[in-house]
Amino acid sequence: MKFKDLLNEVFEQRKIDGGSAAAKVREYAKFGAALNNNESIIDAAKSVVEAAELAHEHIISETDDWFDGVSVKRNMKQMSGNIQEFKKAVTESSQLNQRLVSLYEEIGMVLNRYYDIQEALDPVGSEDGDIDNDGDSDDSDKYIAAKRKAISKAIKKNA
Repeated sequence: MKFKDLLNEVFEQRKIDGGSAAAKVREYAKFGAALNNNESIIDAAKSVVEAAELAHEHIISETDDWFDGVSVKRNMKQMSGNIQEFKKAVTESSQLNQRLVSLYEEIGMVLNRYYDIQEALDPVGSEDGDIDNDGDSDDSDKYIAAKRKAISKAIKKNA
């Protein structure tokens, strides 16, 4: 078999059914729900860190004898390092999620030019208070707006 034939077989053009493409695009707003769930991830991460820090303080205060103290302090030092790494990972994840949301919205705006997306995104320049496009303006929208402002400020500062 020739290399050209092999490539054609692997990358053969598939026939696209317009109806199934349109149906999938109409569901586009549902895909964003998972991306816009970043606030609950941050809240869960804060709870994990708080629980670990409180447990750390409690365990240290309850350690009586010297042997237990050495072992516990070593374990707590390891946990403290893990907490710091966890905080860093959550921050990075949040920033990455914000980038994903932004790209998702941009893709949605282009798709909306050609397809009827059931819950259309706000066109650039005419955004409203409902940033997460969930049908209402609430605290989550204020949070996203503040986060976007902080990220933009940090990006300008680092540029």
